[in-house]
Amino acid sequence: MKKLLWCLAILGVVAVGSPASAASMFSGPYAPANWTLTNSPGTIDGSVNTGGAPGSITLTGGNNGIGGFTEYTTTAAASGMVSFNWLFDGEPVGGITGPQFDPSGYVLNGVFTQFTDNNGPEVQNGFISFNVNAGDTFGFRVNTIDGIFGPGILTISNFDAPTPEPATMAVFGLMAAGAYVRRRKMKA
Repeated sequence: MKKLLWCLAILGVVAVGSPASAASMFSGPYAPANWTLTNSPGTIDGSVNTGGAPGSITLTGGNNGIGGFTEYTTTAAASGMVSFNWLFDGEPVGGITGPQFDPSGYVLNGVFTQFTDNNGPEVQNGFISFNVNAGDTFGFRVNTIDGIFGPGILTISNFDAPTPEPATMAVFGLMAAGAYVRRRKMKA
């Protein structure tokens, strides 16, 4: 019986000390309701389409003749790796490629990291991963340099981000250990 008690206690400690797991897609703590859309002053027509969630979201930059950015951000629920696939469509006009005038990327604690290639084709895609700490603010950004000739459109899919491990196993282990001790006292 002592072995059972020790096993349950160890199981509880392991469950509490387990690292964060990844949440696939835009759900749970990363559901669209937990994100914030921000347009910089002047860029009033940027938008996000969450109709594809939980599988994907689409961020559209501004196109009202004023430069700026459109961001979609949230808070990291736990520490760990954020990863996603991205697809950029720059809607070029007159042979001008969109990535040059609508550079796009991710934001981590206010710092923008561009992943589109300014000299690349109109349509680009890739895979990105980076680490976050619990409480960090992160998300996606479409910049617009000139705000004309069509917006940059960024689609994010295959999104994974860290979530805290539930402590259910720890609670169960402690409850079972308590019941075992109580039962032993009643027999004595």
